[in-house]
Amino acid sequence: GTTLPGRAALRLSPEILPFLAHQLTRGSLIVTGTNGKTTTSYLLSGILKQAGYKCVHNQSGSNMSWGVVSSLIGTSTWGARLPGDFGVMEVDEGAFPEVVQKVRPRGAVVTNIFRDQLDRYGEVDHIQKTIQRGLDALPPDGFQVLNADDPSLTSIRSGWPGKRYYYGLELALPPDRFQNTARDIKSCPLCHHKLHYEQVYFAHLGRYSCPSCDFRRPEPDVKLVGRTYTPDGGTLLELRLRGEPLQALYPLMGTYNLYNALAGITGAHALGIAPAAIGEALEKATPSFGRMERFLLDGRTLLMALIKNPVGANEVMRTLIERDTAIHMLIAINDRLADGTDVSWLWDADFEQLAGIREHLSTVVVSGIRGWDMAVRLKYAGIDPAQIKVEENMREAIRCAVDLTPPGEILFILPTYTAMLEMRGILNAMGVGKPYWEVS
Repeated sequence: GTTLPGRAALRLSPEILPFLAHQLTRGSLIVTGTNGKTTTSYLLSGILKQAGYKCVHNQSGSNMSWGVVSSLIGTSTWGARLPGDFGVMEVDEGAFPEVVQKVRPRGAVVTNIFRDQLDRYGEVDHIQKTIQRGLDALPPDGFQVLNADDPSLTSIRSGWPGKRYYYGLELALPPDRFQNTARDIKSCPLCHHKLHYEQVYFAHLGRYSCPSCDFRRPEPDVKLVGRTYTPDGGTLLELRLRGEPLQALYPLMGTYNLYNALAGITGAHALGIAPAAIGEALEKATPSFGRMERFLLDGRTLLMALIKNPVGANEVMRTLIERDTAIHMLIAINDRLADGTDVSWLWDADFEQLAGIREHLSTVVVSGIRGWDMAVRLKYAGIDPAQIKVEENMREAIRCAVDLTPPGEILFILPTYTAMLEMRGILNAMGVGKPYWEVS
């Protein structure tokens, strides 16, 4: 129901996207990038609703042009009227230029650029050029929101006359144990000299400069200057919005979710949303579709975290490892079109980090179309084959992994996109239909 209505509507009325989107009284904001689109657009939508606006959002995560159309149709009346103030549209990188040209949004938020679905996108430079075409197509009075810590984004230069906002971290974090893999940008995008990093946050994101030319990380307009873990497991964020301080309690885990928060905050700031509404919305944030969602089944907590490329997998593993408690895992890998048919990325993800915590790691259940490939990858990562159990049937894999998880503990489920959809359907049939969230 997230793609078929849009496909059918576009076949019958090719201009339905601009026809509906242009009815939004305050315009649209498009969110794109490799990782973090769904959570960032969810946060942005929540901020706008907290500020009192009616917001249209493709919350299912269907982010091709037909997915956007499906969301607009679902919100419209039978008379083809679209009541709403703002539209927040998560858009696939490949569809970004086309959707920008159709929608003519007020602005665009770009989260990052990493290798993703090599069968569709190719390498990072191809994704970068595609995103640049979309940014160049923005209306001249619009704005761009870019991650200052990503040199593949800040190196995008053009004659586009609109306003550009940057966001970034200003934290001192421990050395990145994952930095030797999945770092897609090692040299200056302009002169190709090796980049110098004052701080690496993860992959190629950090505070960087080129010793050979004037390319360096721009000063962020919105920055995270401090974080404090609260007794109940939340995180108190200390932010600066163009120098103006803002504190907010944020419940989502992981360094990558700090970037998602900054992207959403900066997009809202560019739209002129008051800091008070931004802070209140962040405190109410819950995980979006398959992104650290929690379910309760038979006395166990199931935490589902989508993985789809090396950087995303590394960041999910980092979040698990930081817990320093027993880790129970179910990994499900598919290679359908929506997942990316090339699963060689499994060898670029740093699963070796799991071998470093083998004393905390129980049996790892693997499933999915490429479950055996995942089992081989874990074996070469240093996991004892006796700890790896392959269960090809997805329902049986869930049952097995739950049974291997002691009551009261957490089962971490790491699926690719279509495996996530299949698992959610199975969980619904098992009576676990509505995800819940509690910080722990």
